[in-house]
Parts: sequence; C-alpha cells; structure tokens
Amino acid sequence: MPLIKRGIEPTNLSRSHVSSGVKNELECVTNNTLANVIRQLSSLSKHAEDMFGELYNETGSVLRRANQLQDRVDKLKVKVTQLDSTVEEGQYSVWHVRTYALVI
Repeated sequence: MPLIKRGIEPTNLSRSHVSSGVKNELECVTNNTLANVIRQLSSLSKHAEDMFGELYNETGSVLRRANQLQDRVDKLKVKVTQLDSTVEEGQYSVWHVRTYALVI
C-alpha cells in the first residue's frame, strides 16, 4: 500500500450543495467549480515548490559530497606522484619482515 506524501486538495471540484434560493443553479455550480480548480492549482503549485526545494537540497548535498571526493582524489594524486618505488619497496619489505618476526 503506497503512502501518500502529498495530497492535492480539493479532489471533488464540482460537488457542492446549491442553496434553494439560487436563481441560476448552473452558474452557481460553474463558479464553485472554477473556484475549486483555482484552489487545486494553488495546492499543486505548493507541492511543486516543495518538490523543487527538496531537489535543490539533495543536489547541493550531492555536490558537496562530490567536491569532498574530488579533494581526496587530488590529495591521493599528489601522494602518488611523490612516491619513489625503490624506497617504498625496501621499506615495505623491512616492515613485512618485522611483522613476520613478531608473529612467529
């Protein structure tokens, strides 16, 4: 069963009680229907503004996260370019031997 996040009101545009003293019933129903259509469009507009606001906030969040990831990638690029493969390999093998010696 879906949960309704936003509901547009009024749903029944032409359902209204016409007073017995009204001279032109058709005009009364037409005016009420038009007024309800305007209310419905107003409700739709409000929900559209809410949706675009949420979309704006979400895209801002994605942009911040993407910028943070780009900063991390840039830092890693700098570190990788500074690496000297011969020095690092020797240091790694010494560290590996020391770790192995501690395990035994």
